[in-house]
Amino acid sequence: MVKRKSLVLFLCLMLVLSVVTACTNKESAGQEEGEVFTYKFFNASSTGKDVNTADTKIGKMFEEATGVNFDIEHIVGDSNQKIGTMIASGEYPELLNAQNATNDVIDAGGFVPLNDLIEEHAPNLRKLYDPIWEKMKQEDGNIYILPSGVSNGYIKPPNVGQSAFWIKREALKEQGYPHPKTIDEFFEIVETYAKAHPKTDGADTIPYTLLQYDWHVGQLFDPPAFLSGEQEGIMVDDETLEVSVHHNQDITKRWLKILNEVNAKGLFDREAFTQNFDEYLAKISSGRVVGWFGPRWESGTALDTLELDDDPYNDYMGFPIVFEEGIKDQYLNPESYVTSPGMGLTSGTSEEDQVRIIKFLDHMAKIDSQKLITWGIEGETYEVNEEGRFYRTQEQIDLVSKEEFRDEFGFKALGWYWPIMSGTFDDGNSVDPAVQPEVAQLAYDEVDKEFLEAYNIETFTDLFTEPDPAPWFPFWDAVIETGSEAQLYDQQSRDLIKRSYPDIILADPSDFDAEWEKFKGEFDKLPYKAYEDVIEASVKKEAELMGK
Repeated sequence: MVKRKSLVLFLCLMLVLSVVTACTNKESAGQEEGEVFTYKFFNASSTGKDVNTADTKIGKMFEEATGVNFDIEHIVGDSNQKIGTMIASGEYPELLNAQNATNDVIDAGGFVPLNDLIEEHAPNLRKLYDPIWEKMKQEDGNIYILPSGVSNGYIKPPNVGQSAFWIKREALKEQGYPHPKTIDEFFEIVETYAKAHPKTDGADTIPYTLLQYDWHVGQLFDPPAFLSGEQEGIMVDDETLEVSVHHNQDITKRWLKILNEVNAKGLFDREAFTQNFDEYLAKISSGRVVGWFGPRWESGTALDTLELDDDPYNDYMGFPIVFEEGIKDQYLNPESYVTSPGMGLTSGTSEEDQVRIIKFLDHMAKIDSQKLITWGIEGETYEVNEEGRFYRTQEQIDLVSKEEFRDEFGFKALGWYWPIMSGTFDDGNSVDPAVQPEVAQLAYDEVDKEFLEAYNIETFTDLFTEPDPAPWFPFWDAVIETGSEAQLYDQQSRDLIKRSYPDIILADPSDFDAEWEKFKGEFDKLPYKAYEDVIEASVKKEAELMGK
């Protein structure tokens, strides 16, 4: 009897201690037991369905661990206008991803410094961002933004997630699986298919389209560099690290001349310059578009829809197209350490709320949480073999590919845009399940395998050259001082290009040279040298930091 009473007393004591410990953990985050705090997060980097994180499986688990959840609001309309209204009013959501307007919010005092908050309350965040901690600091020494995708080693992805020239699979199959390498070969395939199929499901076939809306401008800006064998965005001399913009160079004229000729043949989507993002996605998901250029992630919503329809040949295959044979393609991103854009805590958020939010983000930065965010739950969305390798069964692959499941589970709401790793975990498993060989191979369906066999490749990126090291990548991560000539150029050049390129592309071919010279004359008046100097200084600094 004595032993039994002792055991009962011991169990009661342990129960009391566990309750006290749980309460203490909650109190350390500044909350009472069972109390839940809901904050707002506006994400200017993504369209999508607004959601509360706790309405997802992962988000509910995070809420139970931290007492915090977020109402996520996405872009509707012009994101810069939305952010401008916030700046003017001084009223912000507690958490904000301001995308292109990030520096404007920093300059307006809209973001709070995170250095001390992280050092004091977020050891996991500090460890996650350690490789880029110094790079994350602004000129004043403060860190305001937490970027996503902190690199932990390079892995060549099996599937194309970044930029490529895309062709409808049906066009490739119908023409005997041609392998286009040059831009002329690409448009030959597009033209041949479009002429043979002027209608798609009763609507006009669109041979070639592009997106130029709000901050989505890369489909028009980036091809000259890629076609020339350069990495995205700018020209960097590998030996001297000298930087030059390409918008006023012959490679851009060559690209625009090609589009002008494509338009003259009736192959260019004349709505390209007036359509918004949703209209563009609707065209891609309709299967009416034969070819286009851009990163897969930008059109991902439409492509995911196509993957789930009944016609597997409605999907697209990406190619590393260059101007002419002999040019080494550089479409795949090298290992990179991005420090912007990202999310930040805003002014007006109380110190107590700042601590709660940073503790929530710190919980996300734990390795177990990172695996939950990317892989999910063992036994439900992935398995582990005897060697510790993560994999998914075909049933699990089918499950996580469903949009509804990804929404409910929280893969979408709590994935990219939050603090997250890229590359590999310390146990050797890929952070991104899609890059894990055990998953990639099994995820290919019969039509995928048909195309892999036709092109004699094992993965779809086998067509692409591995990227050359570029410690300065991505160039757009450079800090450009607000109000500087460099920033003035950045904005003025975007406005000029968005205004002028349509005139050049849609012009009668006999007027092309005149339209180009008109644009070039205006462009040459812009302070692009100041921009080149800022980017070049950043390139050289990053190369030095990385020991290159």
